[in-house]
Amino acid sequence: MRTFCNIITDGMLDYLVAIYELSETNDRISTSVLAQKMEVSPAAASSMTKRLTETGHVVRSVRTGIQLTGQGRLAALQLLRRHRLLEVFLIEVMGFTWDQVKAEAMRLEHAISAEFEKRMEILCNYPTHCPHGDPVPSEDGRILSEELVCLAELQPGQAGELRRVANHSAPMLRYLSQLNLEPGYKIRVLNVEPFDGPSTVQIQDEGTQAEPESLVKIIGRSLAKRLFVKLTEQAAA
Repeated sequence: MRTFCNIITDGMLDYLVAIYELSETNDRISTSVLAQKMEVSPAAASSMTKRLTETGHVVRSVRTGIQLTGQGRLAALQLLRRHRLLEVFLIEVMGFTWDQVKAEAMRLEHAISAEFEKRMEILCNYPTHCPHGDPVPSEDGRILSEELVCLAELQPGQAGELRRVANHSAPMLRYLSQLNLEPGYKIRVLNVEPFDGPSTVQIQDEGTQAEPESLVKIIGRSLAKRLFVKLTEQAAA
């Protein structure tokens, strides 16, 4: 049996994952920020944080806020691993679309066994990333690090491969599918409007020979901030 299944509850694990995800974009995690992430009251978040501190999964202070211990980080990554493997399995084997898998995986992630998880990984040929481009952690909590750049930061002439979508909301993912903006697609920035204006980009699936005109899209700033690209070409000097 997995360690994280024996020590803490499913609800506590969900909090650990939330803290891990918040730590990727926040230098300091407060109780109010955690409460907003979990969609609960600050009092409820504070109570759960206290429980996680008592179990050794979290440390907190006024100066540094809420932080995962090594034990807490491992538990969070093990659950994230299961969730992301489920997302791959649901698409590749069950035929779900990428805008459907998050909700389904959340329903299943606490229910399946370690053996089921292992067989999913084998059946899906040991995936390294989920359908949204997030890396799949290893069983011992190691996670791939990749240098990516937010699309909103790219300048005209820069090009790369879309590798990750940071927001998994179903409506946004459906919209991205309509734009042919999914991990693996090539992007070249043609123009960026001033004053936080939109970016005009050319999109091409690897191996396709479609006319460039049919692939030119205008991406709003707020959406561009959620798309992450591995640069392959810098702007001309």
